[in-house]
Amino acid sequence: MDMKLVRLHIEPPLAVIKMMDPAGNYITVRLKEELLEAFQAAASDRRVRAVVLEGLPSVYSAGAPSEVLLSASGAETTDAGLELVHAPLNCPVPVVAAAQGHAIGGGLYLALYCDVAVLSERSLYGVPFLGLGFTPSLGGTFIVPERLGRSLGMEMLLTSRKYRGAELGRRGAGVAVTRHDRVQACALATAERIAVAPRRTLELFKRQTANETRTAALAAMQLERPGHDATIRSAEGKRQIAENHPAPSFMGAVERRV
Repeated sequence: MDMKLVRLHIEPPLAVIKMMDPAGNYITVRLKEELLEAFQAAASDRRVRAVVLEGLPSVYSAGAPSEVLLSASGAETTDAGLELVHAPLNCPVPVVAAAQGHAIGGGLYLALYCDVAVLSERSLYGVPFLGLGFTPSLGGTFIVPERLGRSLGMEMLLTSRKYRGAELGRRGAGVAVTRHDRVQACALATAERIAVAPRRTLELFKRQTANETRTAALAAMQLERPGHDATIRSAEGKRQIAENHPAPSFMGAVERRV
């Protein structure tokens, strides 16, 4: 029997959702289905007032695998990805990302679409789309500068390089950055402080702020779509992805060098 890629643990008032695919928590149909199911189960338990979304110590999420990017056909693929990265946004109660491991591309989006994100000072975070030959989608041109700061976010999008959490913290990124072994504890402590408020109060607050974020992200996505569709479907885009997308062993190799 296949091992589940996502585990849900509920200990009211918190729910902890853990992505646990040792291959890298790549964004796949299976991960999406299990993640959406976990969020639905957490949200339906009225005792839950905050959710923590975790990955593995070595990798939070490595984003979309090369085979998904190479088969991307534009709007349909983009809409499917949006449902996954917006899962924390669509949760009716606040979500805290415990992004202890590396978070790359759509994997970083999955952390930044949470209401609060906690990063590790030693892990890598980046949005390498331009370096792979295609322009961003899924509202990335909004959410990266919005969460990390306009200047730093634009630099990350344009350069495609991966940044240590410590550098992001030094440069004033709008997220919490802590020691690698403190990420989970910091995220849980934040969620516990959030969960002091009543569920109904949190739902109303989340509805307002999520609607604001969703509206801006969808507006950005509409502007992104033509360029993204044209570049990811082009022969040059396919070549760049095939030649430059990191192999599945990338995350483990980086972790061993840290």
